[in-house]
Formats: sequence, C-alpha cells, structure tokens
Amino acid sequence: MTISESYDAGRLAVLGVSPLDEQLYRLLLKAPGSTLTELTTGTGIGTAQARLSVRRLLRCGLVSRRPGRPPRYVPAPPDVAVGALIAQQHDELQRARLTAESLLADFHRGTRYEHTSQVVELIGGRDAVNQRAVQLMRSAEEEVLILDKPPYVGAQDNPDEMAALARGVRWRAIYSTESLTEPGQLATMTAFREAGEQARLSPMVPTKLAIVDRRLALLPLSIDGPAEGGVLLHPSSMLSLMITFFENMWERSIPFDQHLNGGRPPAKSEQRVLQLLSAGLKDEAIARQLGISLRTTRRWIAHVMADRGVTTRFQLGLVVARELTS
Repeated sequence: MTISESYDAGRLAVLGVSPLDEQLYRLLLKAPGSTLTELTTGTGIGTAQARLSVRRLLRCGLVSRRPGRPPRYVPAPPDVAVGALIAQQHDELQRARLTAESLLADFHRGTRYEHTSQVVELIGGRDAVNQRAVQLMRSAEEEVLILDKPPYVGAQDNPDEMAALARGVRWRAIYSTESLTEPGQLATMTAFREAGEQARLSPMVPTKLAIVDRRLALLPLSIDGPAEGGVLLHPSSMLSLMITFFENMWERSIPFDQHLNGGRPPAKSEQRVLQLLSAGLKDEAIARQLGISLRTTRRWIAHVMADRGVTTRFQLGLVVARELTS
C-alpha cells in the first residue's frame, strides 16, 4: 500500500463502507475481473471475510459479478458508484433533518403548558455546558453574537468559529479588555479577525454570552468563575432582551482595529508595544504577549518614549492616545 493509499484508507467509512470493504474495492480497481482467491492472495484476508465483504459491496453497488464459475467481480466506476452513495446519504440526512423538526414540534406540543421550562433550560456541569456550546456553534447558519471575558479554561483557538466563518456565518464578538492580559489571547483574537470575525473591545463586558441565529442564547450561571452550569434561552422576551443588550454594547464598544492598530504605524516591534500600551497592559503582560523578556520589553518602551520626546508614562499615554484617534 502506498503512502497515498494509507492516508486515504477508511475515507469511505462515512458512506457506510467498512475499511475492509474499501480495501477490497481498491484491489478490484487495480485488478478488475478477479476471483476472490486472486483478489486476496498475499493480503492476509481470509476467504470467508472476503466473501462477506464482496456481498456488502454488491449490495451497495460498488461491485458487480460476472457470470460463470468461479465468480469474477468487477468494480463500478468510483465517480458513479461513490457519487450514488453520497446522494443516498444526503437524502438520508435530509430525512433525519425533517425528523428532527418533527420531534421539535412534538417537544413544543408536549411542553405548551410548561412555558417556563420551554423558555429557560438549565444546564448542569461544565462538560454539559461545553457540549451544548459546541452544538450551538456548529448549528449556526447566519449569525453568531459573542460576549467574551476571562477566565479561560483550555485552548482558545475555537475551530468551530473558524469553520463557521468559512461557511459564511457572520460572527461578531465583543471582548473584555481584560482578555488582552491573558497570554496569547491577542494573537488568537487577531487570527479570528483575519478569518473574518468582526471584533470590538469594551471594559464593561459583564459575562460571557453566545447568541446563535437570534434563536438561542447560552450564558453561564456564574459571572466570574468557570462555567459550572449554564442557561439556554429559547425564543422569548428574555432572548430579545439579550439581543438588544448585545446590540447596545456593540454600539458603545471600540472596534478592534481602531483600539489596537490605529494611528501612524511605527516599526513592527514598536507598533506591537503601542498596541498593548494603548490597551492598558502592564510591562509584565506586554512581555508575555510578545514572548520576550521583561528587560527587552522595558527597553522597547524606553525607545518608544525617546522617539516621541516624552519622559513619563503619563506623557506617553497622552501621545499614544492622540496617535490612535487622529
């Protein structure tokens, strides 16, 4: 088996084709018209296994049998046969989606007299909250609205956001300025911004919040600590209130680019120092963000001050503020 074949092995499993069935199909593509014995010689695949596998391949249309004895097998063209399997699975997924909508209708009918539980869903445990958050992000079709602030637990790269942006979902996020003090967070926010996220910053983010397609909102029960439990809001006046709250905050927040990248661009290292100074970070936090020593950070800050003809941090703050707003 070549490196390419090894890499692709098992790729048809999503279509219901087992790795063994796929292996035999690949062998037949190279040797069409083979018998089972010819096909499995030197492969370590038993005759009984191969016979069952070929039966499955016949049922799903990947293989056909020639008349005569011993039986010889011919592979169907991959573009036709695999394409048919993909179309079949697409139809099954569509039916599953319709079933989910029907189940949701049943759910609403069954809870029409339990309005409170229909509007507010309590989620217990950090794992359950994280699982529901992942489900929400992956179900997004049009828009995601995010309020984000520390504390953070685990990696913040969020591949689900990247996937949503790639499929055209509009993603707006308001980050607390506290987020910039977290190691690596500025780089993460910049990566999201470059992928298409619309980001703003505010010193007044009260809690984490995720609103998906204006139909569901998830927020933690705890404001300051890690999410040990959460609340999922369904369509209601409470959800409308959360959406209005987000939009009001969005209007009052500062665009990410204006806050961090505005003003005249100095040399690259100096520009990064200005960005972080304008966000109110202390020397130690700047050093962590840039991945350099505290001594180097202070030397760069001294260079920035000298370049602008100021002698105190207060004077530097005034100069930087003018640059960023000019």
